[in-house]
Amino acid sequence: MTTESSVGTHTTRNPTEKERQIIEDVLKLYQLHPTEDAYRHYAPNAEFHDSVSIASGLDSIRSQFNGLPKLFAESVTKKWDVLAEAPPNALAFNLDQHYVFKSPIPFKSKGAEQTMNSKVTFHFNDQGLILKHDEEWDHQTNKTAGDSGFIGKMMENRKKLDAKVVEKMVPSDPSKV
Repeated sequence: MTTESSVGTHTTRNPTEKERQIIEDVLKLYQLHPTEDAYRHYAPNAEFHDSVSIASGLDSIRSQFNGLPKLFAESVTKKWDVLAEAPPNALAFNLDQHYVFKSPIPFKSKGAEQTMNSKVTFHFNDQGLILKHDEEWDHQTNKTAGDSGFIGKMMENRKKLDAKVVEKMVPSDPSKV
C-alpha cells in the first residue's frame, strides 16, 4: 500500500486499533472539535512543533488547538494514511487537511481555502502518551536552532513566543472555546 504526499510516494500500513483511535481522537483537534478525549493522549509535559509554533506543556498545546476555531470556519480531514516507516516509539502518518479561513469581510462567513499536506509524527513516552507531536508541512522538517545556527535560534524563539501569546489569549479548557 502507498500514499502520495507533496514530496512523493510513501509506503503505508494499516493502523492497529489503538493507533486508529489515537489518530481519530487527535484529528478532532484539527477538525475544530477540541475534546478531552483528544487531549487524554498527551503527556503533561508534551511538546507540539509545527512551522508556526513550538508549544511546550499540555496547556499550551490545548490553547494552540482550541484557538483554531477562531481562525477557521471549517477544517476537514481529506485523508490520512499511516506511514510504514517511523522512528522507534513513534507513529507517523500522511495527512491531507482542508482549511477554510474565516472571512475578514463582514457578513461573509468563509474566506480563502487551503489544503495542506503534512507529515504528522507522534513520539510516545513509556506510558504510551504523546510526548512530542511534530507536524511537518509539505513533509519538510521543522527548523530548529541546531539546524540553522543564529537564524534558526531566532526562528525557534519566535515559534515559542507565538505559542506563549496564543496560550495567554486562548483558554486551555475546550468547553470554553
